[in-house]
Amino acid sequence: MTSGPSLAVLSAVLFGASPLLAKVVIQSSADMTPILLAGLLYLGSGIGLALVLAAQRINPVQEIRKLTPASLSQFSGSIVAGGILAPLAFAYSISSASAFEVSLLLNLETVTTTAIAFLLFREHVGRHVLLSKGLILLGAVALSVGPTPEARISSAALWMVAACVLWGLDNNLTRDLEMISPTVLAAFKGLVAGLFNLLIAIPFTERAPPMPVIFGTLVIGAFSYGASLVLFILALRKLGASRVGTYFAAGPFFGMLLSIGFLREQPTTFQWASSAIIAFGVWLLSRERHEHLHSHGDLMHSHPHWPDLEHRHEH
Repeated sequence: MTSGPSLAVLSAVLFGASPLLAKVVIQSSADMTPILLAGLLYLGSGIGLALVLAAQRINPVQEIRKLTPASLSQFSGSIVAGGILAPLAFAYSISSASAFEVSLLLNLETVTTTAIAFLLFREHVGRHVLLSKGLILLGAVALSVGPTPEARISSAALWMVAACVLWGLDNNLTRDLEMISPTVLAAFKGLVAGLFNLLIAIPFTERAPPMPVIFGTLVIGAFSYGASLVLFILALRKLGASRVGTYFAAGPFFGMLLSIGFLREQPTTFQWASSAIIAFGVWLLSRERHEHLHSHGDLMHSHPHWPDLEHRHEH
């Protein structure tokens, strides 16, 4: 049985590599527009997971029918927020910013996930978590503004903030959809969202990128979004949205190191200082312990238990 923390870390590593890989795609073809990039990434995740479902002989339509009207509304919201709008904002951000900067700003997703979990879903958030995520937010703001006297947030940073807010909402909407398997959930989201953005991109695309670039983008989406999302959902159901954010914060630093090692990006001293603040916030976050007292009322539920998903966590 794979533990929740290991699932979250592996998901973070796959997702953390996405800024570097997306930057490589954009640099390899001038015809790759942000809208086209967003559509291909999620379509790749949907196709990859659909092949997995086909190999397992699982009918995704039958799974989707298990959703109640309320759950279907949540699922639809997660598709719009996390599958259509968030990757579009991410693509516009990575097209004008360095992979180093975008990787660090991805830490804002842990902040937005926790904030939404606390404000909308009443998930417990202790003072330790608030301090930690306050430092992450401070570092992200410093990174976005930079050492300029005008103190204006860059457009790339604003796009990334929007993406993180949307992914944070997606994380919270997804965590309670336990009546269908994570693979079905992620595959359906990838196919619907990817095709939607792809159809929007076609009228604005003068010339299609080379086939190797298109195929490479689909493969990136299959792993950085498809596989990562399945692992993330499994971790959410074991740990909760706020706790998963703690482990998921490691992913952006992995992407940051990749941007330096492979793209040869040269961060400024100010960017290094901002990353140190964020890193300190993440370190404090890792020291948090879930030790508050609370009681659970009587609960009855019925849904399939998958071999890789066990409903067990400790308080």
